Amino acid sequence: MIFLINLQNTLISILRILLQSKFNSSKNTKIDLQKDEEVVILANGPSLNLSIDKYKPEILSKKTLVVNLMVCTPLFEQIKPSYYTLLAPQFFKADSQLSELYINSNNQLFSNLEIKTTWDMILFVPAIFKKSARLKNLLSKNSFIKPYYFNTTPVEGFDFFCNWCFSKGYGMSRPHNVLIPALMNSISLGYKNIYILGADHSWLGEISVTEQNIPLVNQKHFYDENESLPQKMQDYITRHRRLHEIIHKFYLSFKGYWEIKRFADKKNISIYNASEFSMIDAFDRRKLN
Repeated sequence: MIFLINLQNTLISILRILLQSKFNSSKNTKIDLQKDEEVVILANGPSLNLSIDKYKPEILSKKTLVVNLMVCTPLFEQIKPSYYTLLAPQFFKADSQLSELYINSNNQLFSNLEIKTTWDMILFVPAIFKKSARLKNLLSKNSFIKPYYFNTTPVEGFDFFCNWCFSKGYGMSRPHNVLIPALMNSISLGYKNIYILGADHSWLGEISVTEQNIPLVNQKHFYDENESLPQKMQDYITRHRRLHEIIHKFYLSFKGYWEIKRFADKKNISIYNASEFSMIDAFDRRKLN
């Protein structure tokens, strides 16, 4: 039965790759790395504040990768990250396709990237959004930012097949959280030691359902931990996500980390979760030192 499921998932993934993946997506930016160099991924969970207080000198001395709305915080210019990963489709959609919340967030994100980035930085962007008007405008106005396009095509099936596709950059574990492409891209760049900070992933304890049967999630970040409120998880402007859809999304994220660990182990790459608090159970815990 497991064999048949893997066979089916492999065949579906092959079809997805042929229809969705860009086969030269990851060969557009040359990045030179020192052998065995480390990279630190800064996720946006609340515990990142504790990690910054504890490890700031170490963080400043290493290559760093940040995600999502980090640029809208003072920490961005202090850290001066080498890499920045964006994933969510709403970052690249036209305003007419988005709710007011996403429009305001996008304006802040791209405005800050344009103004604040005064050092060379690689911006990881899903290959399917390569022609995004927002992205093109940013790249035309800031020459410090170099794009690196990656495939977000979900790859599932036999382990050997998934590992081969991951190595080629044809796809990745289902990218239901930005940490997944952040890790996959760090691996593809050749880093042998990858540290994660601020990956709380504590959403399960932040779920509630209103009397109107609307599921809410309080998605706290290091920059809004005390101000954030429970909100609907929206599919842009169509409808809110239902509870089983929210939990399934979380399931796929945690499952994806185990798939990434398997792939990293195969390539003799070490991924360490150095977060002060984290629900991720896939990666070895180790302090950043």
